[in-house]
Amino acid sequence: NPVLQQLLTVDSGIGLCWLGNLGWLRRVDGKLIANDLGLDRSSRLFPSSIPTAELAPHLDLHFITHEHRDHFSGPTSEILASHGSCQFVLPANCAGRAAEFKIPEDRITVAVPDFVPTGNPAGTGHAQGIRIEPQRAFHGHTDFTVYRRANDQDCGYVFTLAGKRVYQPGDSVLLQQHIEDSSEVDVLFVSPTLHNTHIDASVRFIEAVRAGHVFPQHFGTYKVTPENSYWTEEYPEGVADRLPPDLRSTFHQVEQGEVFHIQ
Repeated sequence: NPVLQQLLTVDSGIGLCWLGNLGWLRRVDGKLIANDLGLDRSSRLFPSSIPTAELAPHLDLHFITHEHRDHFSGPTSEILASHGSCQFVLPANCAGRAAEFKIPEDRITVAVPDFVPTGNPAGTGHAQGIRIEPQRAFHGHTDFTVYRRANDQDCGYVFTLAGKRVYQPGDSVLLQQHIEDSSEVDVLFVSPTLHNTHIDASVRFIEAVRAGHVFPQHFGTYKVTPENSYWTEEYPEGVADRLPPDLRSTFHQVEQGEVFHIQ
């Protein structure tokens, strides 16, 4: 696969590749790290730029933020489990679904928000040499509200990769700790959907963190309907238009399958 091969050739800094929704690949220090891959859902508008079966043998770690099936996907997880040896790092509320998806227990690490992960392989807050800091996340819904079944075990993650702090907040409304505890973040992901940080909160988040690189996500992957628009439709252009010039240059709206290299 040409996209996968291009990503695997990144031998310095961080190579990023977006595969739709909240699904990202990161190539760093010879390892391939993913989060929230939902590459095999029939409801996708376009197939993944990298087929899961081709990706699986190369993947080292797969992080899950929460149990919703567009983030913790059964078809994708089963292929990753059967065609490769990656470790899964996921919240405790995903454990039952992990068993359903035939992920072996010895390949699962439980992540607890605001605490270092526990279990194999990350009991000291490190997995395969990568520092992991699980973060609090509260899932939103329509009209800027918190979802009635929001689960306090859901996670975002701060990774330390190649000396840089990379913040993936997961699906969450803006929280106080997002503003206060995000110092020295170099790479930030935002989801300007109605059920996450939308436009105003995304701009506040970006202005508070002032990361060197910001990437919008959670859009352009599924057909937008009146029923699902609160989570399928995002407003990256609205965020970009509201940012001051010095931060606008840090905002990168990439295409699915594009490899972005951070030196």
